[in-house]
Amino acid sequence: MNADRKEKDPTLVCTCNDLFINDIQESINFGETEYREIFAVHGLQPRCGECVDHVSDILNGK
Repeated sequence: MNADRKEKDPTLVCTCNDLFINDIQESINFGETEYREIFAVHGLQPRCGECVDHVSDILNGK
């Protein structure tokens, strides 16, 4: 995870894959509810796992 990049853009959730909040919301609207599924919709795979909690928060509407 690149904390500097994430700090500069609060909509950036996963710095390893350049996955943003709107990408995750798009996946949720598509019907995805699981961490790995959200990445798969965008042709990505989780890498370091630092974004798990942030993705979970978005999934839970936090």
